[in-house]
Amino acid sequence: MKKTKSKSRVSTGITGVDSMIDGGLPHGSVVGLSGPAGVGKSIFAMHFLLEGAKNGEKCVYICLEEPRENIDRNLSNLKFGSQILEFEKKGKIKILNFSYNDYEKIHKDLFHKIAEDNKVTRLVVDSFNGFFTYTTGVASSESTEQNILLRKMISNSFDLFRKQGLTTLLTLENDTEFPNYFNHIVSFMVDGEINLDFLSFGSIERRIFVKKMRWTKQYDSSLPFEIGKNGISVKKEE
Repeated sequence: MKKTKSKSRVSTGITGVDSMIDGGLPHGSVVGLSGPAGVGKSIFAMHFLLEGAKNGEKCVYICLEEPRENIDRNLSNLKFGSQILEFEKKGKIKILNFSYNDYEKIHKDLFHKIAEDNKVTRLVVDSFNGFFTYTTGVASSESTEQNILLRKMISNSFDLFRKQGLTTLLTLENDTEFPNYFNHIVSFMVDGEINLDFLSFGSIERRIFVKKMRWTKQYDSSLPFEIGKNGISVKKEE
């Protein structure tokens, strides 16, 4: 098991975000990244993975929503996309992309197999909602029995991440058909949650807000951010 320093920080790779959370995510924490589709969650995750690879860490990205060609297309639109692909060739970033048919066959052992590799320090699951889509229909019912089962499954996953010292980023969709209790349970159980959202003031503006972050003196209001060739850039309020 990897040793964790309680006060150590893991940079997100986005300077403006790190400044909102005492320099980065708490080492070994499980953090949710919530927001609607298209707001920039996957790009945020790429910053996080690239930062780890630059530091010599081994990082794993599990994608359950996009085919590999879409990931490559998105990377081609980012200046640092070629760096991610180079680190993938070197084995520092591992991109695991599954069709739902393939995922159904391996989901029970997936996290355990990742945890067995003691060199992995950063994990992204994009999206975490999707992880439960084909787990015996747990995410489709609001019965008390199913809620208990769902909570146990999430808790077991989080325990595994924490025991292995993985700093884990889970993207969470909040505009899907998933029942509200799914995100409610996850929001309660994660160590931190960063929310990306769209606001409309005549024109569309993206904003970032740290909803919670344990062991952290966090920024207490939202900030605007933009997405360009360099990825995500957090702006100061004028």
